[in-house]
Amino acid sequence: MTVAMRGDGAPATIGGDALLVTAFTGELGPAAIEVDGRLDGELTAMLSSRELTGSFGEVTVVNSAGGIAARRVVVLGLGDRNLLDSFRLHNAYTLAGGVLRRRRLTRLVLAADVSLAETAVPDTAALLRAMVTGALVANHEAGVNKSEPDTAPLIDEVVVAGVDGDAGDSVDIALAEAVLLAESTMRVQRWANAPANTLTPTQLGADVVELCAGTTLTVEVMDRAALESAGAGALLGIARGSDEPPVMIVVRHQGAGTDAPTLALVGKGITFDTGGISIKPALGMESMKFDMGGGAAVLSALHAIAALQVPCNVLGIVPATENMPGGRALKPGDVVSAIDGTTIEVVNTDAEGRVVLADGLALARQLRATHIVDVATLTGAALIALGHVNAALMSSDRALTQLVLRAAQQGGDRFAELPMSPEYDVCLRSEVADVRNWGGREAGAINGAVFVRAFSGGLPWVHLDIAGTAWNDQASLKDIPKGPSGAPVRTLVWLARLFARD
Repeated sequence: MTVAMRGDGAPATIGGDALLVTAFTGELGPAAIEVDGRLDGELTAMLSSRELTGSFGEVTVVNSAGGIAARRVVVLGLGDRNLLDSFRLHNAYTLAGGVLRRRRLTRLVLAADVSLAETAVPDTAALLRAMVTGALVANHEAGVNKSEPDTAPLIDEVVVAGVDGDAGDSVDIALAEAVLLAESTMRVQRWANAPANTLTPTQLGADVVELCAGTTLTVEVMDRAALESAGAGALLGIARGSDEPPVMIVVRHQGAGTDAPTLALVGKGITFDTGGISIKPALGMESMKFDMGGGAAVLSALHAIAALQVPCNVLGIVPATENMPGGRALKPGDVVSAIDGTTIEVVNTDAEGRVVLADGLALARQLRATHIVDVATLTGAALIALGHVNAALMSSDRALTQLVLRAAQQGGDRFAELPMSPEYDVCLRSEVADVRNWGGREAGAINGAVFVRAFSGGLPWVHLDIAGTAWNDQASLKDIPKGPSGAPVRTLVWLARLFARD
């Protein structure tokens, strides 16, 4: 794959399979206007006849007829320019990339509309990252297990045009970052999409060891014996119903001194979730292979953070297990003890993610984390409240929350803050243990966060419930690509970069 910038000449003068320009609702973008002149007003005529509307996600392929150097002109609709943000730009270019792959147009010229910098996105570098990362993420292959895999070729060449050539080094850096972030996103997608019989907790740990070999990262995969020695009764309790052994994956990036602050990223790593004894309905249970999406995002982010040589300390922790209803599985009413000694009454075994996160956060504190962000496909309540558009964010610290939201602007994710009023705490009081893992269906996403917060030790903490945004299976939601999203790996990478600066 090659990605490059061309500052010399108009986008229309650069050869390739397709020149991608943009339109907005009822109007052409700057590069499209220039191309329209070379095509004798063809795009304007298509606007007038409504063959082309500029609506969000609309992809219109036009034969260039020799009017430009590329074989095809592709007009990508971005909708209302006032509604554009990094999230929508990423998605638009991914949707376009999918159409182009299906049409076997894989050598792309992307015309940048620099007017979007500092309106839709923070700056020109963010615009370029959104365009290129979005287009390359369309290379995600869902059907790798088919005996006859899909034959759509991969996008293998991207040239960005329309940016001042004097920008030079900063543009080259942004494009290199875009490739890295696209690779990180697709890695999360591959892990999330992998069948649970092949991506077991042990295999996930092995994948991470292989991924990090030769990097500056240190990796420890804690097996059952190590977990028992550490007192990880919460993770071990959830794992009891499965024949697959649990692991705790610990990845360290030492980008600063030993006395510098340490950001801990803790991800839920449930490689398959039946609900345990509190078993889920059969319909749709096959999708529970992606219940390790938070952990996958954490692990892939650590790899990118090391590649970028981010000058701060970052700790990645992923408690990984299956949640199965075997003969030794936890029963509702059982009590387990976390690494920090907190006892947990497990009243609902389908609220297992927060239980394994308890050990993850407790271990982060033991390893001298100063700030904690946890990421989990935690609750159906978050999906019901926010759909596939926003992840739920709950927090104990305003400054860390603002850092996460700034990172999301760069990374192309969206988070909606939910309140954590003290009255919600009552839902977790137990008569037989220190806390209970479920407080009923009302305010379910908040209740889950309240439980996880109990293991943050009073450190600055942010909880990201990505149950809705990790995977889009809603056919009618056409503005967001279908399947696993890879979210929020790019935000986590940017969070580390902002953490290092602040």
